[in-house]
Amino acid sequence: MFMVLFKNFYINSKAFMRNSLPLPLILIVEKFRVIPLYFKWKKDKKYGSQNFIKKNKGLKGSFQGKRCVIIGNGPSLNKTDLSLLKNEYTFGLNRIYLLFDRLGFETDFLVSANRYVIEQFSDEMLQTNCKKFFNYKFKKEIKNKDNVSFITATPFGSKYFDNIEKGYMAYSGSVTFVAIQLALYFGFSEIILIGFDNNFKNSGPSDKAIKSKKSDEDHFDKNYFGKGIVWQLPNYHALNYNFDFVKNFFDQKKHLNIVNCSVGGELHVFERYDLEFYLKNSIFENKICSTNLGKGE
Repeated sequence: MFMVLFKNFYINSKAFMRNSLPLPLILIVEKFRVIPLYFKWKKDKKYGSQNFIKKNKGLKGSFQGKRCVIIGNGPSLNKTDLSLLKNEYTFGLNRIYLLFDRLGFETDFLVSANRYVIEQFSDEMLQTNCKKFFNYKFKKEIKNKDNVSFITATPFGSKYFDNIEKGYMAYSGSVTFVAIQLALYFGFSEIILIGFDNNFKNSGPSDKAIKSKKSDEDHFDKNYFGKGIVWQLPNYHALNYNFDFVKNFFDQKKHLNIVNCSVGGELHVFERYDLEFYLKNSIFENKICSTNLGKGE
């Protein structure tokens, strides 16, 4: 009980810091905060950075000229024609597996970095056949590590954004940015976002941990963070800061492209398109033109 209380105090104290300090100072604090774990990840030969590199050496840079879809978890997915995704490379986030029956397939990749998601649902995520990427900090929660790669936050900020071998951005606010970094690492030339509503009905201090008291209205499934599940409120400051960073990053990389094909929502920083129209007109290849998957370890 004491450890649970201490953990919640620690997490909510971080939330208080992120709601109280100016952004430049938050970024400095976050960089220093992740240093110990980062170097532990670098030295860990079994589950650290070298293991990540080994497991994914066949995938690194292998999807150049191809596109992928990163599937968010917003309720707009319920208005999206998911059958359009059957021939696309797909990244899923956190509890995306609740959508698999409706999709008719599993996503190629599954990414999860949040403490509460991993602690409560790692066993369910491990039942999928996706190539999985989890936060190294919570590796003890992962019982079967065979099809799992571990990644961690970097003290180098966004300096190595397209090389996740150096770690992912610490102050991100969402696993979305980890997925974007992985997509870049694998060489995808285009990223299509769907299900990114960037608009939550639950409100409160950024990153505050709460226990749901009713069905979930903020995700595509009412059970996603349903009654009794602990989750963290969104950090719009971090989300918008990093979406702006991603937009600027892609603007400077003329050979890369990112678009938002979500139905509605409040994510306006990227060019927006209808999903069906865009998939028909994209100059980049989908899965039909490639057989890259399976070339990892």
